[in-house]
Amino acid sequence: MGFGRDLRNSHEGLVKLQDWELKLLETVKRFMTLRVKSDKEYASLLLNISQQVDKHDNNSQIHYVSTVSKSWTHMVQQTEQLSKIMKCHAEELNSGPLHRLTMMIKDKQQVKKSYQSLHQQIESEMHKVTKNDLEKLKCTYRQLTKDAVLARDKYKEAVVKGKETEKARERYDKATTKLHNLHNQYVLAVKSAQLHQEHYHETALPLLLDSLQKMQEEMINALKGILEEYSEITSLLTDEIVKVHKEIHTSIDQIDPLSEYDSFIDVYKSPEAKEPIVEFDAALLEETENLQANEILWNNLTADSLQAM
Repeated sequence: MGFGRDLRNSHEGLVKLQDWELKLLETVKRFMTLRVKSDKEYASLLLNISQQVDKHDNNSQIHYVSTVSKSWTHMVQQTEQLSKIMKCHAEELNSGPLHRLTMMIKDKQQVKKSYQSLHQQIESEMHKVTKNDLEKLKCTYRQLTKDAVLARDKYKEAVVKGKETEKARERYDKATTKLHNLHNQYVLAVKSAQLHQEHYHETALPLLLDSLQKMQEEMINALKGILEEYSEITSLLTDEIVKVHKEIHTSIDQIDPLSEYDSFIDVYKSPEAKEPIVEFDAALLEETENLQANEILWNNLTADSLQAM
């Protein structure tokens, strides 16, 4: 299967195909442009929140070695690193696949323009040789035939009358000569048209269509490469990004609840101080009767309240 063999009479279909492919490429270009924009914005947001968090942490008034703090700091640093990677990838996408896609669209437009121009050129030449030129010769052929017949009839009439026979014969020979010469010219033109027609159908048109197919296939291959590079650049499984997430995971694993506060205790521990023992203030009994320090008084005045306790 091929354009040159199977699409010789499918010019309109080929033009529609190229128009559709151009629209598709424009859609892919818009998609990649938006992806570059969104990735840059995402990278900027990651950097912004990392800097905001870092600023807050630097204002902290508590200073001790914390596994949570170390892990968190590392996570923030890796998030900032991720923002740099995302920004770099967005720039690579813009200067690589997106740029090449833009150039491809221009090339594709030029291919379409060249194909239509060449197709129109060989079609026009074909129409000229097999239609227009032959129609002109046929028209002249008919007129010269009429002239020759008229000259012949006048010559016969002159012979019958015996008047101006030589002149009539001369005009008849002249008209016949013109007709015969044109006949030969027409025969050669028909043969030329046949050869041109054969060349058009067997060589010129298939060659043009096969060339178009080759360029189409080369562009498809180039587009495949562009999409593959796009996939690689935007992948979240690249070594750089995987490394960032592994670093974050490792830092989280280093959080140890059992040793988290060891450093804090070392920094903020205080010497053990003996608190004075709480004792009954005997001075309270100096002006009382029947009351003893550290002893409950049970009598008919306190019985109800003691039972209620």
